[in-house]
Parts: sequence; C-alpha cells; structure tokens
Amino acid sequence: MGHWYGVDGQPQYSIIGANGKERDTTLRDAKKFNWFPSVTTVMDIMDKPGLNVWLQDRVLESALTMTRNPGEPDKAFIARIKHDSKELSTLARDEGSRIHDSLESVFKERVVDRQYLQLCEKVKASVCEYFGTQDGWIAETSFSHSMGFGGKADLNNKTINVVADFKTKEEFKLDAKGNISKMAYDEHCIQLAAYAQGLNMGNARLVNIFVDYAGNTVFHEWGKDEITRAWNMFVLILKLWKLAKNY
Repeated sequence: MGHWYGVDGQPQYSIIGANGKERDTTLRDAKKFNWFPSVTTVMDIMDKPGLNVWLQDRVLESALTMTRNPGEPDKAFIARIKHDSKELSTLARDEGSRIHDSLESVFKERVVDRQYLQLCEKVKASVCEYFGTQDGWIAETSFSHSMGFGGKADLNNKTINVVADFKTKEEFKLDAKGNISKMAYDEHCIQLAAYAQGLNMGNARLVNIFVDYAGNTVFHEWGKDEITRAWNMFVLILKLWKLAKNY
C-alpha cells in the first residue's frame, strides 16, 4: 500500500471499489486518475540504512530474549523469532504513529490524548525554543508537485522558512563515548528536501526532530550542500520509481 495525492494536493488514500466498499488506493487506481505517489511511497524503492539497522536490532532483541523450546528445530525457532520481531516492530510503529498524531493535534491546538499531552507540550516547548518562535507553525500540510509526487509535511513555518519532520525513538542510544548515536541518515534529508520543494519552500531550513517516548528532543539541521545533494538524489529516485512502476 502507498499514499497518493491528487493534482490539487489532496490525499487520495482510499477509494470506493466496484463492490461499493471503501478500500486502499492502488497503483492501478493512481494511474487511472492521474494521482501522484507520496514522497515516502517513492522512497520505498531505495535502501534505508537507518531503518535496516532498526529492523535488525528488533530481530536481535527477539533472539536474545526468547527461550528455545526443548527439541525445537532451528527452522521453527527462527520462525518464532521473526514473528516476535515483527510484533515488536508493529508495536513501535503504532506508538510512533500515535505520537505523530498527538503532535499534530498540539500544533493545531486541538484536544490531545491525556496519555501524550505532557510529551507533546514538552516537544512543542523545545521546538519553539530551538527556532525562537511560537507563532506560524502549520502541521500536516499536504501538497502536490508538477514533477509528479505529493506528500504531507509534519511541520512547516513560512514566517521563519523552516520545514521539519518528526522521527520517534523509544530512547536515544549512546555510543562508547557517551554521545547520542547517529540517527540522521540520507533518507531523512531526501524526504525533507522533497517536502520543501513540494511546499514551494526550496530554500528553507530543513530539520529533523527526533523525539523519544519521554518527550526528549534532538534536532538535526541539514546543511545547504547536503540539501542540494538530497534533492538531486530524490529527482533520480523519482525517475527510477516511475520506470520501475511503469507509471
């Protein structure tokens, strides 16, 4: 399943099927109605080192914590480890989605689930302190671009020319020197560079905001050369995606 956007920038995530029931939009639907793939849908075609490491860690966690049943064959034990790691990944993704939704609500000044209210207020305060303003923030702005892609940016502020994207972490890991381990990868900058172009904010400051489950934040701001490189990479990725999907 991918996310799709109309030429007007409106999300087209679902469609009424021939049976009269709502279903997820498919590539075939998108071709028929000339809908655009989201930035993240396009980027699914590329390798993502950060995500790969995270998924590998989930498998290793399952392998380290699960007990092998007496006489259990290797194949069966491996299958249980894989199943458990997928459940861990799903739980983490679901929690990340709930935090994202709550952050959207707090920046839109809507009611926030009590469970996430303190976290969201803490994150919003950190964002306002980092950028030096409480005003002008717009959450979840959708768009489409004439090159044939769309998307929805977590946060932008045209007054101070910033596009930001939240990334959730259960906790921030430390390296051998006690510093926070690397969290920002090329794919994060590529995503933001595409969002900035889609929002007609091509010269904006691009910032990833990493948020842990306690509401602590780490800001990673990308340099101009990195942003130019990332946008050039996205242009090629988009071309490859279109060729691969016969779009």
